Amino acid sequence: MKLCMLTKRLYCRSIGCYVFALDRKYMSLLRNIPHVRNQTPVPLATSVLSFSSHARNIPERDIEVQVDDIWSEIYSQNRLPFADIRSCREIIKYLLSLHYHRNHIIRKLCENTVLLKFPVHRWKETVENLQTYGFQEYQFLPVLAGCHDLLHGSAWNNLQEILMLLHSLEIPKRHRLQIVASNPKVISSENIQNCMLRYSNLLKVFTKNEAQTLVAKNPTLFTDSVAETNKKINYMYNEMGIRQKEITESQVFEYPLSHLITRHQFAERAGVYKLPDKHEIAAKERKLRTVVASANPSLSDLVDTSNLSFASSFCSMSVAEYKAFSEMMNEELQEDDTDSDSSDSDSE
Repeated sequence: MKLCMLTKRLYCRSIGCYVFALDRKYMSLLRNIPHVRNQTPVPLATSVLSFSSHARNIPERDIEVQVDDIWSEIYSQNRLPFADIRSCREIIKYLLSLHYHRNHIIRKLCENTVLLKFPVHRWKETVENLQTYGFQEYQFLPVLAGCHDLLHGSAWNNLQEILMLLHSLEIPKRHRLQIVASNPKVISSENIQNCMLRYSNLLKVFTKNEAQTLVAKNPTLFTDSVAETNKKINYMYNEMGIRQKEITESQVFEYPLSHLITRHQFAERAGVYKLPDKHEIAAKERKLRTVVASANPSLSDLVDTSNLSFASSFCSMSVAEYKAFSEMMNEELQEDDTDSDSSDSDSE
């Protein structure tokens, strides 16, 4: 027991040294980013990953029944010739002990059957290591489902590096952990190398505080291409008349560009969204209450809502009408992409 505690202390000290070293490594990169003015941080909305995946405490007598039910459901959806049934049941029981909801366990394990190959003792060791970094119960399964290499034991250096990089960008710890839990793909070496490029790209348009808010709400910004991100920014800026502050209040970058275009076009044709003129845009940026004429739904109302809420509440239309329009728009956008690819190849 004493040896275990000593090991943990030494481990934490090594992480502290790593933080200092990595901060110095990235400070030279950060100095090349144009200086932006300090502002009061924008309050962040509820985290992308909610606690809905957690269930209430299950009485001990019902655990085995729950395990049987979950295992039967997983087995019915997947052919698992490699599976050790006893080991799989132990994994399910362990996830139940972490208060994950039945449906969440089924969905994650069905989508990532490779997780069932690892013995439960490996799960427990890995979770203990994640706890050392500060991850919470509701974050364990998303992180491991998105980065199986942690269970292999081969991605811990990458995890350290991305957390330290986010630290060097002055992103608060709770948001650093949530970024990783919401988008575990960021742990890969390739994405780590491009994180600074993608973050620097945001600083060309947004202030430092706005960029910090954006990546906390939209973790995919660290893995999406710069070109894709810029297409969304340009569309909001030129086609919708939306500026930085309103963008930071949404999770628009968590959706594909087609979702943004479809929602905007539907609202515009339904008569509930109108491109604001330059005076309205300027007044909105300065938070002046004198301009109420446009009464456009907010960007968050447009993109962060369910089809039912968006179609009926904001557009007074049916979900069926929205789905029909969405299918039509998808065909148009695919044709545009094909034409664009053809013109690019011709130019070469």
